[in-house]
Amino acid sequence: MGGHFPKGENEWNFNGDMPGVTKFVIENLNVPIIFSGFELGVQIKTGEEFNNIDKNTPLYQGFLYYSEHAPWMKANFEGKILANSTFDQTAILYAIEGGVNEYWRLISGGYCEVDVNGDNRWKKGKKTNQSYLKLKESPEKMAQIIEAVMLNRFE
Repeated sequence: MGGHFPKGENEWNFNGDMPGVTKFVIENLNVPIIFSGFELGVQIKTGEEFNNIDKNTPLYQGFLYYSEHAPWMKANFEGKILANSTFDQTAILYAIEGGVNEYWRLISGGYCEVDVNGDNRWKKGKKTNQSYLKLKESPEKMAQIIEAVMLNRFE
């Protein structure tokens, strides 16, 4: 989970105040890499649905706390869970469900070039063990799917 495809600057998971780490890992990892980039998670908003579940569950309590304290959300907090981007959830959904040709298109035939500051660029034309996900389904439908998985309502 990280990067911004096909091109991004200083993406947090590719920098994280540790310049060069991601560059080293990507250049030296010899297993397939499938990137779930910033551009996926930022489009898909989930969380408000959790206002309708048991208030004593860890899911409710965690998302409520996050809505109240996350720096980018707390100014809008009014005592309820707020919708938020799904960076982690998109990566996890791909890991557990796959969904290529259903939820995602898999872009391959290239590689992710990363600099020491976390900037990245997808370079086409070279066959590698790398690819990235591109959203195929609407962000609204993806939000419903992710919330269903999180609430154990997935069919």
